[in-house]
Amino acid sequence: MKKECTEPARLIYEAMSKLLQTKSIESLTVNEIISTSGVSRATFYRHFMDKYDVMTSYYKSILESTLFTFNDGVPWRDAVCSIYGVIRDNPKFFQNAFRCQDANSLKCFIYSMSRELHLDILRRNGVDISDWKVVTAMESYIYGGLEITDRWIMGGMKEPVEELVDVLTMGIPSAFVKYFRGAESETL
Repeated sequence: MKKECTEPARLIYEAMSKLLQTKSIESLTVNEIISTSGVSRATFYRHFMDKYDVMTSYYKSILESTLFTFNDGVPWRDAVCSIYGVIRDNPKFFQNAFRCQDANSLKCFIYSMSRELHLDILRRNGVDISDWKVVTAMESYIYGGLEITDRWIMGGMKEPVEELVDVLTMGIPSAFVKYFRGAESETL
């Protein structure tokens, strides 16, 4: 379910984004987010459980306007390029968010959201997602893509977004490419 972006939530997102320009999510405190955003502790906790909830909610709001537009008819490649464009335009935020490797990390959240999205696309196209081979093939693709994304982010995002997306798209299991309309590119 999409969280409505209220004024306090927007202020908290902006504070998180500002603070992650200079420090990792692990070293960031809720007190710093509250102080930077100008909201009260009660308001913070009315909207979010903790700093990780802020980070993942913020990322999900980015997904709504980028990757999830695939569900509204935007070609897959364009939707994927749009999320990677946002990542490229916010390098410090994503580098500091990706430094965290625990269960609350953005990387774990992205894996979970990607798995859910990809399997939902297959399910809507009549693919039996209870088949362990289907699930394992998609999980392998998602996990591999996420590791490449991690290397790209932590390596300074030197490769152009379009070329990175072409490489990632090549990894979609061939049996499923047809379900990701617009995933085909000249490099495939």
